[in-house]
This record gives sequence, structure tokens and C-alpha cells, in this order.
Amino acid sequence: MNSLSEVKGFTLLEVLVAVLVFSFGLLGIAGMMTISVKNNHNGYLRSQASFLAENMMDRMRANPTALWNNWYTGTATQGSLNCDFENNNPCNYQGLAAYDMQAWADSLAVTLPNGNGTIDCAANSALPTTIVSADPPSIWFPAPPYDGVCTITVTWDESNRNSAADEQTMILVGQP
Repeated sequence: MNSLSEVKGFTLLEVLVAVLVFSFGLLGIAGMMTISVKNNHNGYLRSQASFLAENMMDRMRANPTALWNNWYTGTATQGSLNCDFENNNPCNYQGLAAYDMQAWADSLAVTLPNGNGTIDCAANSALPTTIVSADPPSIWFPAPPYDGVCTITVTWDESNRNSAADEQTMILVGQP
């Protein structure tokens, strides 16, 4: 017959084995949580890239004169151009396009790691003779809708499973 001390020792051994098994389970869950957080952050970066591309498409729609004159085509670079409509320093259409590109570059740099953006527009027809960069369109003579397609490309770095950076690309093709 077993003594009382042997039974307590056996119970203690069972508890130690249970704690060991439980610890390995927690380590597995911690590993899954790490991967989950990384994937969640990568999803956030992808949604931000999509938002920023759509935002630039909207800016281009709001300035059709600059769009027809290809002033949105190129790589976005950061800068310090300001359009100040309240203090007699307004931008013309080309200046507004440059301001939009700089603001977009600033947003890409702040929101996405190593974020860059380029725009390539191709019109199906020639520049209408009614669009002159010096004369603003008005309610009496608006600029016609852009007859072409623009490709907006956003690139950034995101983490992979090994904590290294993988360059990602999102391409938005649309008619502004």
C-alpha cells in the first residue's frame, strides 16, 4: 500500500507536467499572435495605399485642365509649395497640380514605409483647343472630362514572416 507522501508527490509531478504542456501551448499562441499582428499591420498598409491612390485620383478629377496638360504625370516628390487662396497667393492649374503631387508625396512618406507614388496618364485624343492653361474654365465654359486612362502606382515596404522588408506595389487604373 502506498503512503500518503507518495500520493502527494505523484500529484505534484502531474501538476508540473500539466504546467509544462500548458507553457508550450502558450508559446504556440504567442507565435500565432505575432504573425497575426504583423499580418494585420500589412493589411492596414494596403488599405492606406488604396486610400491614397483614390485620393490622388479625386484630386486629378478636380483639376481637369492640369490633367489634360499632363501636369499630374510623373513621380510625386516632397516639397514646400503652398497655394494660399486667402492671402492673394493662389495657384494656377499647373501650380495646383504641383501642390497636389507634393501633398500626395508627403502623405505617402508619412503613412507608408518608404512610400512612393507615380502617375502615368494617356489620353485617347489630343488636347482640346478650348483648354488653355492661362484661362480658367468657368461655369460658362467648363473643361471637358478627361478622355483617357491614368495609372497610379504606389509602392511601399512591408514586413514578411522573417521581419525583412518586402516591396509591395498597388496599381490603380482609372479614368479621372
